[in-house]
Amino acid sequence: MKLDNGMKQVLRAISAAMILTATAAQAQVAAPIPPMGWNPYNAFDLNYGEAEVMAQANLLVSNGLARLGYDHVNIDDGWWLRREHDTIEVRTGIYPSAALPDGTTSLRPFVDRLHAMGLKAGIYTDIGRNTCSQRWRPHTPNLPVGNVRQREVGAYGHHAQDAALLFARWGFDFIKVDACGVGDYGPDVPEVKNGTFRAFPPLIVREQPARSNAAELARQYASFADAVRRAAQGRTPLVSICAWGQADVNDWARRYGQMSRTSFDIAPTWEAMLFNFDSAASRALFAGPGHWNDPDMLEVGNGAFDGEHLVAARAHMSLWAVLAAPLILGNDLRRMTPGIAAIIGNRDVIAVDQDAAGNQGVVISRAGDGEVLAKALSTTGHKAVALVNRGRASLTLAVDLADLGLSSTAPTTLRDLWSGASRRVSNGRISVELAPQETALLKVEGRPAEDDVDRAADLPARFDVADEGYKAPDRTPARQWVLAQIGFRPDGQPLMRNGAQDHAGLGVTAGSRLRIDLAGRYDRVSLDPRTLGKATGPFAIRVDGRTLVEGVASQQPHPVVLHVRGAQQLELIAPPAANGSTQFAWHDVRFVRRATSRS
Repeated sequence: MKLDNGMKQVLRAISAAMILTATAAQAQVAAPIPPMGWNPYNAFDLNYGEAEVMAQANLLVSNGLARLGYDHVNIDDGWWLRREHDTIEVRTGIYPSAALPDGTTSLRPFVDRLHAMGLKAGIYTDIGRNTCSQRWRPHTPNLPVGNVRQREVGAYGHHAQDAALLFARWGFDFIKVDACGVGDYGPDVPEVKNGTFRAFPPLIVREQPARSNAAELARQYASFADAVRRAAQGRTPLVSICAWGQADVNDWARRYGQMSRTSFDIAPTWEAMLFNFDSAASRALFAGPGHWNDPDMLEVGNGAFDGEHLVAARAHMSLWAVLAAPLILGNDLRRMTPGIAAIIGNRDVIAVDQDAAGNQGVVISRAGDGEVLAKALSTTGHKAVALVNRGRASLTLAVDLADLGLSSTAPTTLRDLWSGASRRVSNGRISVELAPQETALLKVEGRPAEDDVDRAADLPARFDVADEGYKAPDRTPARQWVLAQIGFRPDGQPLMRNGAQDHAGLGVTAGSRLRIDLAGRYDRVSLDPRTLGKATGPFAIRVDGRTLVEGVASQQPHPVVLHVRGAQQLELIAPPAANGSTQFAWHDVRFVRRATSRS
């Protein structure tokens, strides 16, 4: 059944001029693998200075951690004294090298010291007028001083000036851009009412996405990112967007930053770690080279993950690695135990995080306190598999090779990346006994269930969720679904097909648009589009901007085979929401590789 001309024009309009080849994307990408480094905030809050930072930097080098990839040293909030005449004065009491002979201040000497050590330097700002510490750390001694305007040290209204200062004059390589300044200074805030700060009508209303101004927030981050690019003089500094997963950040963050926070701040407790992990775990289709989900800095070495809690510490490190999360240490390296040093220095675990394919791990199953994730690695048939015990009692957890997209009959080996022990997999099933709060991180080497076939879970990094589609106008925190997932519906329920979970399927919302980078690797793509509600509606499939399939979705099977030899991009356009139907499935999606690209 064909679409009418009006619908065809809409589909052409939303897809025009949006095809990116793999070569072009790779040429422009910054942070092709997740950034690694150290930040003082988790260990010191704001009670640190240049001496503490340089002590940690020296240990990154002398302990060999920098050689393992921990090469960013990122200072956090609290470095500024005041804004004066469109520039920023540094608090020289905690950064003494910033005091220059001519009476001005500069962090260039600090940056130069780090660069001389082979490290990279990162800094902090806020996209608003004021910062998080000014709102939430009112008693810290390291707050900006002066009148109301002098204490407005954030980047709002100063994008070009601040970018030139931080990147052209001072030479930083990384910047975290927080968002308290556009979320926490509304007219009802007591410190705004009493004149301490100027009011800023919120662009982020925490946990209320429908009341947030996502478009304006995106515009602010876009403007600042562009200013950084212009100021960096051919370099590619990294921009870390810290909007806490709010204000529909999935829609826009990848265009303006290399990292995007998915949650509020982490804390050194088991429950807080799991909360932050969960905020990123379902977002595999929103991560990849140059745009990483960031569940916040590591707490390994702190609190419930210190040297007395090594099982939990290994679990924390395992989960960040399988998520392909940035590995930013947050512990005091001067006080870490040998056990903690072994965890953050485990080369095999780091290799999982830093795998060149750039895939985030995909959730395979959740049941009670058990959870399984699998991350496709660069070598075909190789997976990193995390089996997670979220609870406080022992359990046995298992996963079938078939659910990982691997052959249940081909020889398959696994290696425990913490113990180093290896064994053969028998009966097509991996089973492990887990202590409370333990995660087994395994490297599984087998063969794909179907020769020369990739599934979505084998290449989430090649997906671009160009449009998430339908967003409920009354959505609440409980309904802030991840609107495009592999193997699950947007509401978090397993995506079912013929009575079993469809691990090769995509659950999306009505009106969504997915782009997949084929890179000329595939001969054919097969899939089965179906509505997940009662209503029917038009869908379309485009290849390199040309519509190959138009149809009307229903709950009945609708198998489609596309011949895509040499094609660069596949685009899947779901039907619009209608009559209460807001979810849609691209079932059983399979990519058949070309003979020349088979490995």
